[in-house]
Formats: sequence, C-alpha cells, structure tokens
Amino acid sequence: MQKRIMAFMKEHHMAEEGDCILAAVSGGADSVCLLLILQELAQAGKIRLCAVHVEHGIRGEDSRKDACFVEEICRQHRIPCKIFHCQAMEYARAHKMTVEEGARILRYGFFEQAAEIFRADRIAVAHNQNDCAETILFHLARGTGLKGLCGIPPVRDNIIRPLLCVKRREIEAFLAAEGQIFCQDKTNETLDYTRNRVRHQILPVLEEINSEAVAHMNQAAEQAAEAEALVRELTEERKDRYIRRDLQTVCISGKITEEKPVLQKSLLHKVLAETAGSSRDISGRHVQSLRELFEKQTGRKLSFPCGVEGVRTYDGVELKKDKEISDEKSCAVWDAKKTWILPPEGILKIPFRGYEIHTRILENNLQNEEIPKKMYTKWLDYDKIKGTMLLRTRREKDFLVIGPEGRRKKLKKFFIDEKIPGPKREHMLLLTDETHVVWVIGSRLGEDVKVTEDTRRILEIRVYGGNICE
Repeated sequence: MQKRIMAFMKEHHMAEEGDCILAAVSGGADSVCLLLILQELAQAGKIRLCAVHVEHGIRGEDSRKDACFVEEICRQHRIPCKIFHCQAMEYARAHKMTVEEGARILRYGFFEQAAEIFRADRIAVAHNQNDCAETILFHLARGTGLKGLCGIPPVRDNIIRPLLCVKRREIEAFLAAEGQIFCQDKTNETLDYTRNRVRHQILPVLEEINSEAVAHMNQAAEQAAEAEALVRELTEERKDRYIRRDLQTVCISGKITEEKPVLQKSLLHKVLAETAGSSRDISGRHVQSLRELFEKQTGRKLSFPCGVEGVRTYDGVELKKDKEISDEKSCAVWDAKKTWILPPEGILKIPFRGYEIHTRILENNLQNEEIPKKMYTKWLDYDKIKGTMLLRTRREKDFLVIGPEGRRKKLKKFFIDEKIPGPKREHMLLLTDETHVVWVIGSRLGEDVKVTEDTRRILEIRVYGGNICE
C-alpha cells in the first residue's frame, strides 16, 4: 500500500524534495495512516513534516481526548504539532449553517494558520477512495453537472490528498498490521449527518452489487475530471470566436448556438460568471435561461444574479451589468459568505483584496504610549473578545456596541447613520467575535472592546494593503 501511495503522490506532483508538509490529523484511522506514511518520507529525508489538529468542541471529553491522542502520537514520532480549539456548533448556529459546514470552514481556516506558522508548502488531508465515492453520490443526489462527478481532486491549490488511491478497509488493515491504535469518532456511526447515511446505508448496498463499486466510482471520477478539463480547455479556445467585450457591454454572437450543447453551456456559464464577477450564484437554470434568450424576439430582456441584464439583439445577446453595482460590490458578492479566522498573533492574508492583517498581543504596561487613532490600526481589550475572532462581510442581525453601558445598534442602522453607500456596505470587512461585530474596519470600534485602565492584555491589529493608506 505504501508503494502505491508514494507512486500516487509522484504521479500528481504532490511534493517536491525538501518540501514542508503539514498533515491534518484528526486522530481517526485515515489521518493516523496519513501521518505514518508521511513520516516514512520524512525519515528518508525527502520532506519535512509537521501536524495540525482541530478540536471542534462538539463531542465534549471525547473530543479533548482525541486532541491529547494526536499530541501524544506526534510527540512519540517527534513531529511538531499545533492544536487548535473552537466551538463549531456555536459558530454554525451564529452563521445559520449546518454543523458540518461550520466545522469545515473553521477547520480549513486553522489549517491555513498552522501552515503559516510552520511555513508549510502543502497541507495533506486524509480523504480516501470511500470519501470520494460518498462525495459523488452526495452530488448526484443534490443535482450536479460534470464538475460534481469529478469527486475529490488529488490536488487543489496547496491541499494534497495522498490517500485517494486506497480504500478505507486497506487503511484499517495497514494500521492493524502496524499495531497502531487510533481514535473512534462515535458521531461517524450515527445517521444524523447526510454523509453518514450515504456511508452506512447506500455504499454498502452498492458494494453488495459489486465489491469493487468504490474503485469503479473513483475511476469514473478520474474520467469525469479528464472530460471536464477538456471542456474547460475548449471553452478557453473558443470564447474569442463568440464573445466580444467593450467597456460596458459583453456581446455574445448568435453563432454560439451552432456549438455542441456541452460547449454552449460551458461558454455561457463562463461569460455570465465573468460579467457577474462571481460564479457562486450562477446555476444551470441561469445558463439555460440565457440559451433560451437566443430564441426570443429582439429586445427581450432577462435579469441574472449580481445585477446582470441580458438583452436579445439582432446578432445575438448583450450582457450588461447594472451601473449602480460597482466592481467592488461584485467582488463582495462572490465573497459575501467567506470567513477568515484571525489569529491573535500572526499575519492573515486575504488575497482577493490584497489585504494583510497583522496581530500581536501586548501586555498593558505601555504607560508612555498613546492608543493609536489611525483608521486601520487599533488596540482592543483582548480579554473582552469572546471566542474565535473572525473577519467577514456583513450578515443579518449583525450589531455593534456603541455605548459604555452596552447599548447596541444594528449594523444596518449604523451604516445608514454613517451615510455609507449601499454598494460599499456589501464589501466592508468586519472583525467579529462569536457573538457580534467588534470593529467595522476603517470605521468604528465597538465600545465594549476598547482599551481602558483596567485592560490587562491588548490586541493590536494593523491592516495593510488593498486601497488602504494611513
């Protein structure tokens, strides 16, 4: 099995000699196997290895025991390890998402932080062939296109998945042969989560029909990925044949309807997403509506997400974005649900705006220093911040504390009172804790987190980049 994994890593260029790889270790069978396999590479001098564990605060004492287990196995193997603790359930509730989704957002945020701390080149996660098969079935059940059939990619950006070439039962057999114990997450056995129902109720039936069902689904995913890559390549080659742009308008030639349907849809999805500034809200339904617009009478109009309007012309269709929706707003549209975890000490980068946020903790013995009065440099009372600090854009029910007695103001009302234009509100970054907004970046700091003579620890935050100038 080890040779197969090494060959798989080489085939997909997962690591170069001398790279630092951060292994995401939950303590379960898959991640412990991943850690041991990567440890072999590290012992051979091929890579440097470090580890990260996120304790989500969901399973009480069991969850904390898993963290201790990971810390101990890393200590035994002399692997540097960073443990993070969070409250995924509270985070999910506050952000109106499933616990699975909330935990995933927090988890990958902490992975990136650990990668920054260890200066890791790649982050290795322990998805295997069974996980890929479950993902395909999940996508099929919800409705998907070709991309959803690709399952889980072996490499995406700095994330690598060395175990995608092996099944779960192979991993468990390897650990048994090694005499290596691992943690058992009881929540994996319940049917409360969608993925568990796929794992325990659907996949076993498919494997009864064919024992190699999981392997065959992974092979199909590879073929789908190859087909999707080809469609993407042909889309890039052909787009200049049918699409012409000027400052305000995107003109799509009616000759696009002569292409094969799969390329039509791909081309129209691409141009619609580019015009909108985001692919997040563009669905197959919108693409089909755009296709049908080519069959309508001249002058017919359709509205699409993000303020995009389509108009049937003599030659085809013109797409135009509402003038009142600026480029800045469209940037916020695709990023509206994005959340970054802000470390109390370190640097957080937000590439889409070119921001860097620098943080550090200071003891409040700076008697000769003034509290900064700059718009993008602030001191906060660190002990008054509740839980994990987050950077994000606005959401419903956001509020800011504006009075020393704890008086609140809804963020919407604050924006109105401060005469902040509507489009700008959508992309303003907010610093929040797990309960409310503590700083509208570039604007007001919440009264409840301001530094006083009683403050023991100061959180200093400096925001650089973007269009910031101080």
